[in-house]
This record gives sequence, structure tokens and C-alpha cells, in this order.
Amino acid sequence: MLSGLGDTFIFMTSFLVVLSFLVYFHELGHYSVARFFNVAVERFSIGFGKPIAQWTAKNGTKWSIGRIPLGGFVKFLGDASGASNPDAEALEKLKNEVRQEGDVPLDQIFHFKPVWQRILIVLAGPVFNFILAVGIFAGLGLAMGSYYVESKVGQVVPDSAAEAAGVKVGDKIMTMDGKDVSDFNELRRYVVLRSGNKIETIVERDGREVELFLTPRRVVEKDFVGGNSSAGKIGIGIAADAEQVPIKFNPIEAVGFGVAEVKDTIAMTGHYIGRIFTRKEDGKQLGSIVKIATMTGKSAVDAANADVPFSERIKMILLRLLTLAASLSIALGVANLMPIPVLDGGHLVYYGYEAVAGRPLSQKKQEIGFRFGFAVLLTLFVILTVNDIGYVASIFS
Repeated sequence: MLSGLGDTFIFMTSFLVVLSFLVYFHELGHYSVARFFNVAVERFSIGFGKPIAQWTAKNGTKWSIGRIPLGGFVKFLGDASGASNPDAEALEKLKNEVRQEGDVPLDQIFHFKPVWQRILIVLAGPVFNFILAVGIFAGLGLAMGSYYVESKVGQVVPDSAAEAAGVKVGDKIMTMDGKDVSDFNELRRYVVLRSGNKIETIVERDGREVELFLTPRRVVEKDFVGGNSSAGKIGIGIAADAEQVPIKFNPIEAVGFGVAEVKDTIAMTGHYIGRIFTRKEDGKQLGSIVKIATMTGKSAVDAANADVPFSERIKMILLRLLTLAASLSIALGVANLMPIPVLDGGHLVYYGYEAVAGRPLSQKKQEIGFRFGFAVLLTLFVILTVNDIGYVASIFS
């Protein structure tokens, strides 16, 4: 067992390493595509606040690590801030300098680039997050493979959705709403976000197909770090004689596996957000920095304290953190694509308007949008922090 100080060190280190890596990769996407289009980048920062380390690259970009390691940004020449909103006064000054002296690289300023290049530069951050997740899932798939587990019922929980629908022991669940769920992994993934929805289900019983209608029920249970998590459940257990087939991947298949995992995760995220707007979910599964810290830190601490050889504990820590990093990278990419000014999605809305209208939105309207975006983000932060507090409290309840 580790000491309290050792646990604290592992908790904080694992959280900061995972978060910093994800933010770095996101900003690297913006930076790489910007440099590809010869955009001048003033600063690449991981973290905020006064730098604890900084250096200047040959291309003039100042790289820094801030004292507050909870984010990061890329600041282009002519930006008012790390959020890449244009500084009208600075841009006008640069234009005047070009007219007077001709030594300012106007064609290297992000805000003067063609709109299609700006769109690609902004889009690159979230895309790099998705690429990172594909790479992690592909690596895990190549190293560990996967499993096909037959959706054969070995137990029907009393007073459950399955019992109410008439599911019997020995049934093989084949499809739900036409989707193949003969693999229990797919069945669980389909059911988890459909509590309260009537699902048309086909089961194989005694060699024939039987149609049933299952309505998953929301169940609150502990997740892998001990926090409360609600999910749709139908109330079945897998049969002991259910077919289980290990799946091995070659490098190309592993990439396909990674792409499929990212695609499914994005689809589930979108489905969950849609259910929030239709009031089928309360949104309490969403969290912010406190929940991320808790999940990464506690999963690493739990693995470090496991009663297994040291080498196995290291493998457990790496596996848990890599899996979490992949999921969080997808979440970071999706969150940044929300059409809120300040976020990447908000910039894409502005540039989409410019592409269609043939002119950018007025500076005044853009500034109003950025202020609105900050207000929305602040409101979301408060709501998600309340969720985080409830989640952390549930671990100790």
C-alpha cells in the first residue's frame, strides 16, 4: 500500500499528464496546419498564467509552460487573445505598417488568410483529438485484441425490463430496432442510453425468432472508480455457456477498430446530448475538470494500490490512463466543436457565414458573440462543477 503522500502524487501527476497531453495534441493540430499554410504563430502555451519555462523557436514562435496546467492555447499574429478572436486595432496597425514599410508579413497573418484555410486551421484541433483517440484505441486493439461475447441470456433479474418483456433464460438476443446486438458488447452499448425507450427486440428461442418489446430502465450504480453513474439496463446476465471468441487484429484491422470506437463514442455522445434536450436525461453524467481529475487520478491510485506484482500495477495504470485519455480526447474534440463563440465551433460558424455571405461578420457583432460565448461557458462551468461535486460526493457516500 502506498502512503497518503504517494497516493496524492500519483493522483495529481496522472491527471496533469493526461490533461496536458490532450491539450498539447489539440493545440498541435491548430499549430501544424497553421504552419503548413505559413501562418505566423506568436505563442504556443500549455497552461495559463506566468510561464515556468519558455523558449523561442527559429520560426519566432514562443513556446511556454504556464503555472496553471489546466488548458492551453495557440496565439496567432493579430489575435486579441489565445481564443483567436481578432484584435481590430492590432490588425489595422499591421496593415498600416505594410503600407508604410512593407516589412510586415501580411500574408502570414491568420485573419488575412483565405476563409477555407482558416476553417481548416480551426478544424484541425478537434480533428487531431479524434486522430489521437483512433491511435490509442488502435494501439490497444493491436496489443490486446478484443472479445466477441454471445448475447445469450443466463439470468433474468426479477422485476426487471427483461422480465416484463418476457425474456427467458436461454434466449439469444439478436437485434434491437434492427441493429445487430448478437455481441453483448454492442447490446450493452445500445441499451445504456435508451432508458424509457421501447425497443423492438428479436430473440432466438428454440430455433425460432420471437419479437419482444424491451424498455430499459435507468439504474444508478457505481462506475470503475466508485462514483455514481446512471445508465439504461434491461436486467439480464450472460449465460455461462455463451460463446466467447477472442479477436486479434493486424495493424490495418487495428486502425479500423480504432476508427469504429471513435465513431461509436461520438455517436453516443451526440445521442446523450440529444436526450438532454428532449428531457430524457438530466445531464448529470456530464462533468468538467474536477470529474476528469477524479477519474484519472483515482483510477491510477487504485491500480497502484492493487495487490499484484509491481510490473502488473504499472501495466494497469497505463491501460487505465490510455483508455481514459482516448475517451477524454474524443470529449475534448466534441466539446470544442460546439457552436459557441470562443470555442472552435464558434469560429467555424463565423467563417461559415463569411464563406456564404462573401464578407466577414462585423467586428462589433463578433465581439458581442465572444462576450456571449464567455457567458455561456461560465454558465456551463458552474452547472458542470455542481455535477462534479455530486459525483465526487457519491464516491465517499
